[in-house]
Amino acid sequence: MLQHHEGLVTATLAADDHLAWKALRFRKDLHVVNVAPPPASGGEWLTDGFRFRPTNVVWLADPKGSEEEYVEGLGHNPRYAVRKALRDFRASTMTLEHVEKITHALAEEWLPLYRASLTGMAFATPLVSSPEEVVGIGPDVEMLVIRDAQGNMCAGMVTLNDHRRGVYTAGLYGERGGLRSSHNLSRVLYLALMNVTRAHGMPLASVGWEPNLYGHIAKAGLAAYKRSLGFRPIPRAALRPDGSEDVLTRVVHDDGLAPPLVFFAYPTWPPEQADLMDVRLRAVAHPNTNTPFQLSAFGSDVESLAPSAAAKVAVR
Repeated sequence: MLQHHEGLVTATLAADDHLAWKALRFRKDLHVVNVAPPPASGGEWLTDGFRFRPTNVVWLADPKGSEEEYVEGLGHNPRYAVRKALRDFRASTMTLEHVEKITHALAEEWLPLYRASLTGMAFATPLVSSPEEVVGIGPDVEMLVIRDAQGNMCAGMVTLNDHRRGVYTAGLYGERGGLRSSHNLSRVLYLALMNVTRAHGMPLASVGWEPNLYGHIAKAGLAAYKRSLGFRPIPRAALRPDGSEDVLTRVVHDDGLAPPLVFFAYPTWPPEQADLMDVRLRAVAHPNTNTPFQLSAFGSDVESLAPSAAAKVAVR
């Protein structure tokens, strides 16, 4: 039985149903096959290109001891981009504000920017659609806001001050149309996120959790961008000890999606680390010749696997 979700077609098999996989592996109306619950060892599933993955990941980063230490710890190109964004911002007439209590009026002002930022994301649906929903996200919802000289909002990032877990989280982001090509406001806000995290005395900054399959709702470029800013993905189960979210996964086809398809997989199975917070997931990418992508954006430990439907063409 195939499952359909926002344009993504998946099939779920049992660990002892390898024969069913043989019948599915070259279907072009199927994007992903999952084996759940995953077996104790991969065996022939691994040989066929399946990899163990958490279905959801949380992105975390160390804010370091200072702004300069954080920026200095980035790679060469991201470090240059962040510093340039900061220089451009300081040379402009824009201002940055940390709002520790979101009001109905502020949420209403921010919502059109949020909707505009979803434009072009084929399968994205708004997570909030009214000021009441924004304010109601939680009791400790804040916002980082950039305004122009006239006081108009240029960009805004909804954040969550999670005292209990010691994590300051960037949530939803909105930016005024037309600014993205000429400004790097998101980098300025991510830098502000690190500074606020540090000021609160929290050990971790986060950009929240999301489904661990890029090329569907979120694109691979978003994951690469987060990596470039010092965030790393960990299994969401590390922060939600209410059950496992692990599966064995194989990408079959990427037709109708936004390739390359990328997910983050466990380097060993079962994980060697007792604490999932310590797991270093590795990127598994499925390149598409029609959409070139620099896989080095995910670091040096990247596995490249052709979708199984493409593999059939390759052997002919």
